[in-house]
Amino acid sequence: MELWLYMLGISNTTRSSLKKFVKDLVSSSPDLQNKINTLSPISFSIKVDFLDALFIQINDDGVNIDFAEHSNTEFSIDIGTLEILKYIKTGSVDRKHIKGDEERAFVFINMLKGAHIDLPILIERNFGHLPGALSYLVDGKMNKSSDDTINEDNLSKQLRSLSIRLDRLEAFANEK
Repeated sequence: MELWLYMLGISNTTRSSLKKFVKDLVSSSPDLQNKINTLSPISFSIKVDFLDALFIQINDDGVNIDFAEHSNTEFSIDIGTLEILKYIKTGSVDRKHIKGDEERAFVFINMLKGAHIDLPILIERNFGHLPGALSYLVDGKMNKSSDDTINEDNLSKQLRSLSIRLDRLEAFANEK
């Protein structure tokens, strides 16, 4: 009985964390909420690699995320981690990963693609400042059109200086 209650607590915590992630996703894009409103109601499932499938319903009341299968699921996406990275980079998903109403699925995928989601902000809100800053740098390298105001030579000099200072600090701390 205690194990069941423990698992229920994990399920509720996971569900609330995913709802917070979706809320952050919507707030990190200027027009995603309007696009969701035009597409709703929609019900689908997504399964990533070895993780359990998530069943997501989007309607006027908001977003409902559950681990229990719904009977009115319109389509399902079964995708691997590498395909997710490919989607982030190219914005496309192979048809073989979609089962059910493919047209509705591609409308949803293209809606996410055109939503201009600020991925570095989303990562910073959910994983912290350092991963957010690193994702900003990676995003800048992937999209050469971004406007970098930091000179690369100056940046490498500052990082080298910081590394030397850290080494000196470690050596000083080890002497005591």
